[in-house]
Parts: sequence; C-alpha cells; structure tokens
Amino acid sequence: MRPKGYTRGWMSPEQEQQVCDALVNLGMLETEQGLHAEGVRAVQGVLHCSVDDARAALHDLRRRRQIQETALPTNELADSGPLPVPLFRWVRSGTPQ
Repeated sequence: MRPKGYTRGWMSPEQEQQVCDALVNLGMLETEQGLHAEGVRAVQGVLHCSVDDARAALHDLRRRRQIQETALPTNELADSGPLPVPLFRWVRSGTPQ
C-alpha cells in the first residue's frame, strides 16, 4: 500500500485531481515562465513536496496529457508591435478551451 503523502513518481487519483484543479484555477497569466513558476508552486501547495518533486509531478502530468498549457490572444497589443499579447493558462486535456 502506498503512503498517504506524495511519493515521487506516484500520485493517487485524488491527488492528481487536486493538482489539476489547482493548476486550472490559477487562471490566465501573462508569461509562459510565470505559468510554469506558479504551476510548480500550486503543485507544492497541494502535495506538500519539494520544488524538484513538484516539477517532476508537473512534468509527469504533462507527459501523460492530463494537463496542458494553452495560450490565448488578448485585445492588448504587445509593446514591440501590433501583435496581440497572449495569456497563458493550464487546461485539462480534452476539455474545451
């Protein structure tokens, strides 16, 4: 039987659901780097684990296509030109964006 806490490389279905919900609930962020940094913090908050373990858990969820990042254009214009500034967010795979 697995321990109740997080073990690197293994999450219970409940932990996986909580992590994915926490990532989706981050909402839209202005940079991809910010999305990943906040994602790692969200994973740490749910699993009460180290930064390395949180990164590994996030990588595992992405590899197994349980969660993915997406970018959406906004009406704001980039400082460097007329292109819209995208906003980044986590979505559950298979859910409408």
